[in-house]
Amino acid sequence: MKQIKLRIAFSLTILVVLGLLAVNQVSAVAPYKATAAELSVLPLFCQTKLSATSSAADHALYSGKIGPDWLHIHHYCFGLNFINRYKRSFGNKTDQAFYFQSAMSEFEYIFGHSSPTFWLRPEMHVQKGKLLAAAKRNVEAVSEFEQALQRDPNYVEAYVALSELYQNTGQQLKSIAAVEQALQRAPNSKPLQRRYNQLTGKIFTPPTLTVEQVAQISPMPVTQAVVISGVSSTTVQPVPASSPVVVPEKIGTPTNPYCRFCPSE
Repeated sequence: MKQIKLRIAFSLTILVVLGLLAVNQVSAVAPYKATAAELSVLPLFCQTKLSATSSAADHALYSGKIGPDWLHIHHYCFGLNFINRYKRSFGNKTDQAFYFQSAMSEFEYIFGHSSPTFWLRPEMHVQKGKLLAAAKRNVEAVSEFEQALQRDPNYVEAYVALSELYQNTGQQLKSIAAVEQALQRAPNSKPLQRRYNQLTGKIFTPPTLTVEQVAQISPMPVTQAVVISGVSSTTVQPVPASSPVVVPEKIGTPTNPYCRFCPSE
């Protein structure tokens, strides 16, 4: 009888401990609002949008940079913060599942409510794709990276993310091809050159292009992209529309091409 009572008491103790562990797991989920520490690693425009102490001048500054979609951009910022929480909760599947779904919901909202031509959409696709890749949902991740490139074929970060995914899944040739595609558009990019060297052990040498080929390649827009990892932040600048390469009008004569008003030979 004593042994039976001891077994019952031991079983009850185990159940209580498991119950406490379950409660602790639930309570580990942070409140929806970002903390001051979490805000500090988000992009500057997110810090302005989410902070209650932001000045009117800061709001005016970043709303001008973001454009009309400043109205909805806080959902994207919350999505970034949930991604950071997802990464920090590695090892806790319950919390990770919660943060993953929370981030996906924020992305769903911002994609559904921002304008189809919103200049930040390539960046949004890449960040969503990285979250999917971290969750091993690789097919969906590739789709997001490809959508980013459909919107902006010059968006180097999408090529890098695609290359990293292929490398992490053992698809080395595809990983190299993605970097080569990016280098065709930004041959002087040091990060891309380093990645190509790491993957191949070689130095990338851009092929010699004809005048016609150069005219077909859109120039790489100069932007300061939002840092995807959330470890640091940069000032966000709108991505200007790519302009066609303008071929200068030929002037002069074959023997003196710099003489505009010389008589023809």
